[in-house]
Amino acid sequence: MHWACEKITASATIPDTVLLEGLLDKLRLCKGISYAAVAAHADNSGRRRLAAMLVDHESQSSKQIPLLLSIEEQDKALSKAIESGDTDLVYLVLFHIWQKVAVEKNAPLDFFGVINARPLARDLFMAYARHSKHEALKDFFLSTGRLQDAAFLLLKESRELERNPMASKGSPLHGPQVRLIEQAHRLFAETKEHVFESKASEEHAKLLRSQHELEVSTKQAIFVGSSVSDTIKTCIAMGNERAALKVKSEFKVPDKRWYWLKTCALATVGNWDALEKISKEKRPPGGYKPFVEACIDAGQKTEAPKYIPKLTDPRERSEAYARMGMAKEAADAASQAKDSDELFGRLKLTLAQNSAAASIFDTLRDRLSFQGVY
Repeated sequence: MHWACEKITASATIPDTVLLEGLLDKLRLCKGISYAAVAAHADNSGRRRLAAMLVDHESQSSKQIPLLLSIEEQDKALSKAIESGDTDLVYLVLFHIWQKVAVEKNAPLDFFGVINARPLARDLFMAYARHSKHEALKDFFLSTGRLQDAAFLLLKESRELERNPMASKGSPLHGPQVRLIEQAHRLFAETKEHVFESKASEEHAKLLRSQHELEVSTKQAIFVGSSVSDTIKTCIAMGNERAALKVKSEFKVPDKRWYWLKTCALATVGNWDALEKISKEKRPPGGYKPFVEACIDAGQKTEAPKYIPKLTDPRERSEAYARMGMAKEAADAASQAKDSDELFGRLKLTLAQNSAAASIFDTLRDRLSFQGVY
């Protein structure tokens, strides 16, 4: 090694290729010699081309790759690191290149092109950037035509804003969150395979804007982040049906679901007069089952019987009466159902704690001559 370094120093006029052959004739005889050390001396002597040729003969990647980086052979260093299979060395090269290109205007695009052609380097960069450099990862996706991946990354950033403790206490974070979702929508819209994601992100951004307006008008931070259905129910529960109707119109909520949400909201706040009033205006699109369910769930035994007789399906009437503990009415309704035998058995189990109810079912079963029911 000492001889080789002295030979390089004393051979300033000898061409690199000629000098390389002379050096290799001697160095090949020495097993385990550090070609990287000799190459480093060549670089320090101002012979970078010779250094690059010498370092190619270094067998240890951990010595070869740092020297390649020091002599500005980044592309070769990356290839050698990938060949070694050592992910630490690949990261060493990636970070070295990234630090250099970060200060140059168009260099990041060149860097993205280099790593995109090398799957291992690309995947390692993406894994690192997902945790700490979202902007760089987003630029990478956009520059390589992976628009859907950039869009999903934008949605992830919007969710992180949503989890921010300040997101539910005022408007400052709602604007950026909506803008991120709208950007994702535009990127999804440019791909043919992500029609659903495009529409969903567009609707999400629209819902957030509507909810923010509601929070400003009501001065209550209770809307942002909830679903369309919950937004409507909250408006109705607060007595703001006009706002609820606006949300219904904006998001094309079907009448059947509208009535269900309205009954749930009115039952939640105990506005039974209003519930009865809307039941009499016209026949609800979804029937009277929502009214029955809302009353039973609220434990209102005086309100539910107003609507149970309006149920057209005997099975539904029977089950509703059974839930209210009204055994005779449940049995009468069950006798009108097509599958009365199965229904009787299930209702008897439902009311098993009530001996009087069990007696009613047995009497009615005998009267209707049911055989082998139980």
